[in-house]
Parts: sequence; C-alpha cells; structure tokens
Amino acid sequence: MRRLFRWGFRIVLGLIVLAVVGVVAVILLLDTISKEILVSRLRSQTGMEVKVSAVHVGLLSPTMSVEGLKLYNTAEFGGSVCLDMPELYIEYDASAFRSGQFHLNLLRLNLAEVSVVLDKNGRNNFERWKKKGKETTGHKKPAVKMKFTGIGVMNITLGKLLVSDLASGHREEIDFGIKNQITRDVKPNADLASLGLTMFSRGKATAKGDADMDLNQLFESLLKAP
Repeated sequence: MRRLFRWGFRIVLGLIVLAVVGVVAVILLLDTISKEILVSRLRSQTGMEVKVSAVHVGLLSPTMSVEGLKLYNTAEFGGSVCLDMPELYIEYDASAFRSGQFHLNLLRLNLAEVSVVLDKNGRNNFERWKKKGKETTGHKKPAVKMKFTGIGVMNITLGKLLVSDLASGHREEIDFGIKNQITRDVKPNADLASLGLTMFSRGKATAKGDADMDLNQLFESLLKAP
C-alpha cells in the first residue's frame, strides 16, 4: 500500500512539474512570437531596420511591454538611429477591450532619442515612414476596428531630439529633459500637437547646434496627417 502511495505521489508530482514547465514554455514562446511579429510589422511599415530587446505579454494581466526598441534610418538618411525607445509599457482595460473599445489605464513611455533627418531634397525621414505605411496598408483588407477611448494615466520620459540636414551639414540637438511627466485623463480626440507642445513647455528644453529652429513648427509638421 505504501509503495502504491509513493508511486501515486511521484506521478502527481511529475505531472505538476510538467505543467509548470509547460506554462513557462508557453510564456516564453508567446513573448518570442510577439517580438517577431512586432519586428516584422515595423520593418514593413517603416522600411527601416528594427531591433527589439524584449517583448512581454501578460497572460494573467492585461499588460504588454516593449524593451530596447531601436529604429535605424535607411542609407539615404544616413543610417543613423531614428528612434531609441528603452521602454513602452501599457495596461489596458480588459472589459472594454472585449466590447470593442481600446482604453489604456496606464501608458508609460520612455523615448531616449528621436532623430529627424532631412535628405538632400528636403524630405525628412518621417515623411518616408508615413508614405511607406500607406503603401503597406493600402493593399490589405481593413482589420477589425477598435474604438480608442482615451488614456487614464500617461507617464512620459523624453530625452533628446536630433535634427540633421544632410544638404547643408547643419545639426541641432534639443535636450527636453522630461522625466516621468504625468498627464491624466487624455481624451481620445486630443490634439497630439497641442498635447506634445504642452508637455515640452513643462520640460526644460535646451538646444545646441549650427541652425536655429522653430520647435513648434517642426513638431506640428511631424504630427500633421499626410
């Protein structure tokens, strides 16, 4: 009887171990697949080289995070870093999501560096990004639309904005110095340009370089719909 009990205990213990290993494998596989999908879509949407350190998707919680995301400009724009994002973390409303609404309870974004490059014809790298995105999505069937309903808490850290003119060789660097700037109750119809400029005004932007720039005009032109 004792021997039978020991065998039964070992079988149950073995099944528990296998279950734990299986759950861990699913989690690791989910993160790996999510990372590959993200990299593939960003490459097709922007035409840029993409590197991502890690992607984590919550199985038991409505969360997702992206770590160490970098986009690299194409050769015509110098091949430098276009965007350096150490962290993107979101917590979304699961019940709203199931009903076709996309509401973020928390958005935490850390942008260490954004680079705007003007080529010899005066085009900037973000204009090409938008054009590439339109070409990619223009041949696909429209996906199921989710209604965006806003952001509860937005925590933003902004580092540097680099602007380079390949024609003139001028280069300017703006250090915004915004760390953990909190904005609450962001409405779905918020004007991104106005919101961005308001956040910049709260920071302590300092500039250095060869050319003077109108930051308001530059920021609004980058966010303006094509």
